[in-house]
Amino acid sequence: MPIMLEKAKVSFFLASRSITRGNKGITIFTVFVLTLIFVQLVLFSSMLAGVTLKFNELMVNFQTGNVVIEPEEEERYIEDASALQKKIESLPEVVGTSARLKTTGNFRYKEKEIGGTVYGIDPEDEAFVTGVEGAVISGEFLSRPDSGEVILGREVSGGFDALMESRSLGGVEVGDTVELTVSGRTREFRVKGIYTTLYFMADAGAYISRADMEDMLDIEGRDFAQEIAVKTTAGTDEYEIRNELLSLGIRENIRTWHEFAGILRLIENTLGLVRNIMNAIGLLIAFVIIFVVIYVNIVNKKRQIGVQKAIGIEQNVIVTSFVLQAMLYAGIGVILGYAFVRFGLVPYTVSNPVQIPLGAMSLRLDDAEAINRAVLLFLASIIGSVIPAYKLAQKDLLDLIWGK
Repeated sequence: MPIMLEKAKVSFFLASRSITRGNKGITIFTVFVLTLIFVQLVLFSSMLAGVTLKFNELMVNFQTGNVVIEPEEEERYIEDASALQKKIESLPEVVGTSARLKTTGNFRYKEKEIGGTVYGIDPEDEAFVTGVEGAVISGEFLSRPDSGEVILGREVSGGFDALMESRSLGGVEVGDTVELTVSGRTREFRVKGIYTTLYFMADAGAYISRADMEDMLDIEGRDFAQEIAVKTTAGTDEYEIRNELLSLGIRENIRTWHEFAGILRLIENTLGLVRNIMNAIGLLIAFVIIFVVIYVNIVNKKRQIGVQKAIGIEQNVIVTSFVLQAMLYAGIGVILGYAFVRFGLVPYTVSNPVQIPLGAMSLRLDDAEAINRAVLLFLASIIGSVIPAYKLAQKDLLDLIWGK
């Protein structure tokens, strides 16, 4: 153990001398590049985390709420929905519930026809669960007495920067009349409002009153629902709420919003693949930079290395000194990069959110992810320094001293 400690001290000494007596410009440039590489490694992960969080917020706030109650297996409707709502709302964590009738309908306007999800709702209940009312960009949201009126998402109406304009109704405006077909029944509805949540799945739907939907489904006067969306207080664990609902004796199917996020997981996986490719490129650049810097450093100190071997310094000690030098470069780069992202970019995007097609987004830095990227950068630096150092340190003593 004392011998290993002595060897480590010698390696540290050689590394520190090499850095202090080396070219300061090259040292600064190397640290600067490694800092940028680390920022790139964590930046894409932070952006992905921010986008994922934004997707999740949009789904919860404009489509599912935190928990969704659905009919029992092989049942089409939840019966006595209003009583079930009162039971759910008895929990202190529940902000509100919305009993919905939900089905697929076909909209027709002039020569265009499109399918979409149609919700029959009580507007006052829905306002406690989702923010669709606040997302109306033209016209007004439904009110409880409304009949024969519809609220369209921009992906149905078209216009308003719809993402799939070619598959929309082509630019329906407030006051226009559209035909809606549900369960074989067709009725005309006046467009009262158009909304956009910036979440394409929510924007591909429409809302009508419960009374209109009951009429089209031929279930007038029955207290039915096809789903009950539940909104909980901020910070409430959805799985705990699920357990509490089960303890109330609710037999219906209880699902958290996570179970509806399948397409979001697909998007997240795709972005994750792009992130891994970008990370691999960044680590390759780090490897090349370290390799070149250490190689040039070694070539310029061939005679010095030869003298070190001549006075009895072991080859592995010399190699370790160059590895330590590379690790110091990487360490400083990681510290500077982390400080820049944690205390610079992240706070800046919190106070000045980045505008993306989903809305305002802030970076979200995961410390565990940052540590993982730091470890990868250290490994790339170690490998990039070991290869040239080991290869040159193996050369014959006379070759090193005389440069042959």
